Amino acid sequence: MKRWIYLMSAALLFLLACNSEPKKETSENASKENSGLEIVKRPFQNSEQIEYEISVVKGTAIKHGMQKRYYLHGSLYSAIPYVAGKKQGVAYTYYQAALDREPQVWKEQPYEEDDLHGKCMRYHRNGTLQAEYEYKNGLRAVGLKEYTESGKAIEAPSLLLTKHRIATGYLIQARLNDDFDNVDYYIGDLLEGKYMPKKMKALQTRNNIGEVVVSQTSGTVTITAEYSTRYRNRGVVSKSIQL
Repeated sequence: MKRWIYLMSAALLFLLACNSEPKKETSENASKENSGLEIVKRPFQNSEQIEYEISVVKGTAIKHGMQKRYYLHGSLYSAIPYVAGKKQGVAYTYYQAALDREPQVWKEQPYEEDDLHGKCMRYHRNGTLQAEYEYKNGLRAVGLKEYTESGKAIEAPSLLLTKHRIATGYLIQARLNDDFDNVDYYIGDLLEGKYMPKKMKALQTRNNIGEVVVSQTSGTVTITAEYSTRYRNRGVVSKSIQL
């Protein structure tokens, strides 16, 4: 990890040591107190039902340990690990389940220093893999693999680019080869050829077609499209065009 994480961890250990006192109790709460941590419970609005259980450094708002969130009826909604106030490790989101049953994992997302980092997975209610996609340091990678409940791979769309010579340069038009919801188009180079940088320039969209005018000296132009699937996953495709 980066150097500041070590500094934060050292400071956290100091706080934990300062907050620790000898206890005779053997309960879970006593164990938390001995470690310098405490569980903060937050109910739903206008309800006594607990929505969040958050492990924090005692006497502070610094999250350290597991944060759990629940559905209103009481089953586990998510479990997110924290280290020194930042998400660190694999976070899980669950489908709603009966209280006498183990909840089924819906999302599996790895974090590093508060950013999504690594391969993310989503699952159907029957436990089969629904989707997998990648992040690096919080940046989304091109690509999305999706599967039906029976395990059949779903074909990803293709990005189609056309160019039209105009007086001020070229009009670039972008569209997907199939109908998808919430399609956003962007222009700009990808980091390492596959990761979407933050604050990419968005294209104007008309009739589900992205459009942008570029100069004659632009050389090669890269267009990236982000779209929603029927499973509500976000897919990313990218393509370059030579002017």
